[in-house]
Amino acid sequence: MEFKDIHIGMKCGSKKGSGTVTWVDGSTHTIYMVDCNSNDNFEVNISDIIEDPQAHNKEDDYY
Repeated sequence: MEFKDIHIGMKCGSKKGSGTVTWVDGSTHTIYMVDCNSNDNFEVNISDIIEDPQAHNKEDDYY
């Protein structure tokens, strides 16, 4: 996924979990997200975003 494709409000999956993008820092390529279940904030680098069209939580299973 390209950094330019990330936008606020987008749901993304990452190695740290899934969430909604709340802020994008273009200078460091850091993406700030909020967990959909617990409302905890976390940050990930663009390289940690999982290129999957379906954003899943850690507890979810693939069918």
